[in-house]
Amino acid sequence: MKRLLVFATLLVFAFLLWRPDRVSAQAQKPQEKPQDKKIEEEQPKPQGRTGIQIAVNQIRVDVTVQNSNGDLIQGLKKENFKIYEDKVLQDVVNFTSIEAPMTVVLVTEYSNAVPWSFLYDVLMASYTFVEQMRKDDWVAVMAYDMRPEILVDFTQNKMEVYDALRRLNFPAFSESNMYDTVWDVLGRVDELNTKVAVVLVASGIDTFSKKNLGETLKRVQNCNAVIYPISTGGNFRARYEGDLGSSARLDLYQADSTLKQFAKSTGGAAFFPRFETEYPGIFQTISALLRHQYSLSYVPTNTKKDGKFRKISVQVEADIDGDGKPDKLKTNAREGYIAPKE
Repeated sequence: MKRLLVFATLLVFAFLLWRPDRVSAQAQKPQEKPQDKKIEEEQPKPQGRTGIQIAVNQIRVDVTVQNSNGDLIQGLKKENFKIYEDKVLQDVVNFTSIEAPMTVVLVTEYSNAVPWSFLYDVLMASYTFVEQMRKDDWVAVMAYDMRPEILVDFTQNKMEVYDALRRLNFPAFSESNMYDTVWDVLGRVDELNTKVAVVLVASGIDTFSKKNLGETLKRVQNCNAVIYPISTGGNFRARYEGDLGSSARLDLYQADSTLKQFAKSTGGAAFFPRFETEYPGIFQTISALLRHQYSLSYVPTNTKKDGKFRKISVQVEADIDGDGKPDKLKTNAREGYIAPKE
């Protein structure tokens, strides 16, 4: 009898502990993971307008300054510069005098679309460029025909650059897609957090690009890189251009105009050598321009997001010769930029 009484008491006690409503409630409540709680606690909560971040875009302009003899002028200060956007004076917020090694992408045309003498110029110009590399310079090499190809990524090793150029043996395609190549190169250098120049050794002819000339010029206008085109085939043209048909001559004239526009839009310079003996002087000029520049940046007073082109002009006032009068100085900078669109 006592055993039955004890057993019944244990059953009642177990029933009181096990209640279906408690089990159901626990099953419906998800168990909180420690890491979820931690993440939730660490996330800051925005409070009114203070939770909104506004990004202010600065426009960077790299400038070279030369006197009437073409000599580069160094040692200028921020107060010597005035920068205008659409003829409206802007406030320069950052100013740096750049005297640094070069960071350059050497882009070469290597296609059956042009005569062999053009390709010979490409090789001679490219090897001359590498000869003038300094130990602190960074150089990458790309070649293009139907599509661009990276021959060597940025390196300070001259031998790696020479080895890359040795791969230019026989062109594989009869297309020369310069516009697509320029888009590809600018897309890559825009990702770099440093000043980059593009040395474009090419005829300027485009045969089959997906991008057209208008689209490419707009892309060039909106890049931070400086483009230095070096035209090929100058000696060939001096000898035989008069024998070419009107259509071929028109293509060459348009190619020259395109290369000039690339340089003008980015603050670079275009070169049209007739003889290979001109290459050392050309690359010495490019080297000097790249190593001695001034970098300015400003926040545009025009905040409209209308997708329109904004023209930039830079003026310099300085008394270099000490005669008490401002000297006539020439500035070379990017032509402008295209405002973002709403």
